[in-house]
Amino acid sequence: MGMLHRSAIDAHVHVHPDQAEVLLDVMEANDLSRVVNLGILEVLGIPFQEGMAAFRRALGGRLVYFTAPDFRDTSPGFGTRMAEELERKVEAGAAGLKIFKELGLRYRDADDHLIPVDDPRLDPLWAKAGELGVPVLIHTADPVAFFQPLDEHNERWEELRLHPDWHFGGPEFPDHDALLAQRDRVIERHPATLFIGAHLGNYPEDLAYVDGCLDRYPNLYVDTAARIGEIGRHPAEEVRAFFIKHQDRILFGTDLTMGWDVIEAKETEEEDKADTGSFYEAHWRFFETDERQIEYPGYPIQGRWKVDGIGLPDDVLEKLYVRNAQRLIPGLR
Repeated sequence: MGMLHRSAIDAHVHVHPDQAEVLLDVMEANDLSRVVNLGILEVLGIPFQEGMAAFRRALGGRLVYFTAPDFRDTSPGFGTRMAEELERKVEAGAAGLKIFKELGLRYRDADDHLIPVDDPRLDPLWAKAGELGVPVLIHTADPVAFFQPLDEHNERWEELRLHPDWHFGGPEFPDHDALLAQRDRVIERHPATLFIGAHLGNYPEDLAYVDGCLDRYPNLYVDTAARIGEIGRHPAEEVRAFFIKHQDRILFGTDLTMGWDVIEAKETEEEDKADTGSFYEAHWRFFETDERQIEYPGYPIQGRWKVDGIGLPDDVLEKLYVRNAQRLIPGLR
């Protein structure tokens, strides 16, 4: 096992302020120097100052936080209000903006119309992020399987049975590719704003598409969060070539979630810690070794196949684990 993951930055986590002390233990045990915590205060309705104070008490500067806009009030002018709120939160310590997948799928305006990802009313928000120099970590759509018929032929059947609200195959939802096309129009329209496409640009099933996006949009980056299962299914040589070609544009992230009950919690804190140890170990194995047919983080609930390690060179690992995040995200430099 390479030692290069020492001091990695996990650029995609969701951790409740109550779990900040436990997170510190997890970071120490797994050689993480910093984490980027996304949107959890807004999702759970925790007051911003209070949450930030709890994070600072436990973690000092080792955690940076991305705020999420409030889509509960979508009366006219909502994009401008969100831009003003972003500015206030960045002044109060936020380092970026997190957009959840509900944009394009569930958020509605005051007239009860679905708000598309490329709704022009959101342009002030994207522009403000660019002006403030903070990146937008955007999750659009979801695994392709989540948009396919919900039956035992669906490769994520076990997971979707547990979380039926993660299934978007119904007629009320736009399809996967339409959502990504909306997102791509936003990226194109705001070249001065940096976007990080969560979950390998949310199309790890199609590396050629992600490759094309990275070629087309110099302001787009991607993270690896919760998609090793999809990324690692392609032939290892292809994946390795993709990571080497785009070595300046990919951030290491895992989607580690603590204290937010979208994911089942373990019975005990000890179980939780043992679990996070094997969780990170699976990432290191995938990125650092050439092992074949290994279990990925999230196996088997995220599908029952195995993946092949991509054995990246040390200089590429260093960018993936540390340097790209440092370059992009204020507070990590």
